[in-house]
Order: sequence, then structure tokens, then C-alpha cells
Amino acid sequence: MSGIDIIHIAYKGGAPAATDLLAGHVPMMFEMGYAALPSIKAGKIRALAVTSAKRLSVLPEVPTMQEAGVPGFESYNWQGVIVAAGTPREIVERLNREMNAILSQPTARNQIVSTGGEVGGGSAEAFGAFIRSETQKWGIVVRQAGIKPE
Repeated sequence: MSGIDIIHIAYKGGAPAATDLLAGHVPMMFEMGYAALPSIKAGKIRALAVTSAKRLSVLPEVPTMQEAGVPGFESYNWQGVIVAAGTPREIVERLNREMNAILSQPTARNQIVSTGGEVGGGSAEAFGAFIRSETQKWGIVVRQAGIKPE
């Protein structure tokens, strides 16, 4: 989206990639906020931009990718609770209620936000729609980039 030419290095996880970044073996990387935050706060690495649609409350001085000049760039590391297809509706609704109750607790919210995350929640239907939209968005990226499974 930015038109820059970079080489992707396939690490077997964020830790070895971060080690190489800190050692100066690679000039930049995309990293999860929770993993990068301690090194950013310690001044060991510099955050250039966040990939979310809005700035993170724990790094308010760091612009979004869109603010940094890459319009339309938005990427999230998201987690969710899913169940097998065919799970009875009443079980899905109960799990959804319980998860939303947990996410509304100040302790849970503060833990998520303090590590650079955003608190989600909502309906099972909305989460399903989000998963479908992410699948469509990243499917286009995979096809346009010619990415093939290895």
C-alpha cells in the first residue's frame, strides 16, 4: 500500500525477530503492541506507527499508519472465543453474555488496555460478521500478492 520495497523474513515467532531488531540485524519489523511495549518504553526501539484505526492510549504520541501516510492501512491482532458449528444457540448466547461480562470488569479492561490492546465484546453475530470481513480483506491481499502456501 505504501509502495516501499521491503524483504519479508520469515521468523519462527516474534521473539527471534525482536532479538534481531534489537541487535541491529534487521532495520524494522511489525510487532504486537503487548510484545513491543516494554522495549518501546525502555527506549530500546522506536515505534514509528500503529496499525490500528486509532492511536493507542498507552502510546498516544505514536501515529496510526494512516496518519503516517499510508491511507487505508488497518490491521489488527485480534482474539475471540469461537465454538463448533452447530453449537446450540442457547450455549452460544450464554458464552457471549459471560465473555461480555468479563470484558466489562475494570480489572480485565485495564489489563487489556495497559498492554496496548483494545477491549472488544459485543454480539456473536457482530463477531461473525467481523471474521467474514477480515477473511475477505486478507484474501484479497493474499491473491494480489501472489502468496502461496509452502
